[in-house]
Amino acid sequence: MKLLYLFLILITFNSNEEKNSKISDFNKEIKLLEIPKKNKLIVDNVKKYGPEISSTYEKAVCTELLIKIVEKSQDLNSIDKKRIRIITNQNIQELLKKDSKIPKGIYFALIEKGVGIAIDNKNEVCEGDFVQFWTETWGHCGIVKSINPDQNEMELYSSFPSTNGYGIQKFNIPKYSFFVRLK
Repeated sequence: MKLLYLFLILITFNSNEEKNSKISDFNKEIKLLEIPKKNKLIVDNVKKYGPEISSTYEKAVCTELLIKIVEKSQDLNSIDKKRIRIITNQNIQELLKKDSKIPKGIYFALIEKGVGIAIDNKNEVCEGDFVQFWTETWGHCGIVKSINPDQNEMELYSSFPSTNGYGIQKFNIPKYSFFVRLK
């Protein structure tokens, strides 16, 4: 009888442990879907100020839009801005092949300043994260609106020629894509 009682206790304990594990996994999944507070602030700011900052592409290209939005919540010095603007005379494609920090723009600036968190897994990218990316012929940066890693697509708040300034644009995610989040 005592063995049967002990057996029932063990089964109950294991069943509760499995339930708790499933609840814990579910809670972790929910936390991954939550947008960090600073990301919410970035998104609110780009929606509010983006059309004014970059009313035309000539008024503010992608890097200038990001600088103005970041400055709403984080001080940037001239070195930070130079890094975001990717000011260099070197060949970008060669720098990318060498894994240079220079073409990583906003990623490089925020990480070096100590205020950025690298997001190396596309599945962990969320709205409000920043991205600098490069195709074989051009580069662009923006603020993530949405991302679909399975389809290799992202939607960005940015300043782009086809939107003639501030707008939302969909892009494929190229090999050279660098995602970063404010701490």
